[in-house]
Amino acid sequence: MRLLLTLAGLAIGFSVPAFSQEPKPVDPEVRQEIEAVLMKFDEAFNKRDTAAIAALYTHEAVQVLDEWEGSGTISGQQAIEKLYTSEFASTPAKFVSKLVQVSPLADELAVNSEFTCPPWKGFKMCIYTRDVDTWKIRLEYAILSMMPR
Repeated sequence: MRLLLTLAGLAIGFSVPAFSQEPKPVDPEVRQEIEAVLMKFDEAFNKRDTAAIAALYTHEAVQVLDEWEGSGTISGQQAIEKLYTSEFASTPAKFVSKLVQVSPLADELAVNSEFTCPPWKGFKMCIYTRDVDTWKIRLEYAILSMMPR
C-alpha cells in the first residue's frame, strides 16, 4: 500500500507541472497562518490534548496511515482523536514541526512539513481547506522513520 501511494504521489508530482503553468506563490500571510496551525498542533500534541488536535481537522478529514501506524485510513474528527489517544499511551516524546512548502491547490493548499517526535522523524503531506476564519486539515499522510541512534 505504501509503495502504491508513493508511486501515485510521484506520478502526480511529475505530471502536473508538465500540464500546468507555474503556480502563483502563496501569500506570506497565508504561509504564516499555516505555520500557526502547525504550532497549535505541536502545542496540543505536547499537552496531550486530543480534543484540540481533532479540532484542527475538518469533520470529514482523512488520515492515511503508514506501516508504522498500522496502514489503512481513518476518517472523521472522532477517529483522529481516538488515534491520538492511543498514540499517547506509547509516545512520551515532544513533537516539533517545521513547515517546508505551501502550494496553492485550487481553493485549498498543499502543505509539506517535517517533524520529529523521538524516536520518530518524518514528513507530513496535507491538504488544508479554509473553514470560516481558519485553515483546517482535510487530508493527511505522514511518512515515519526511526531516528538514527
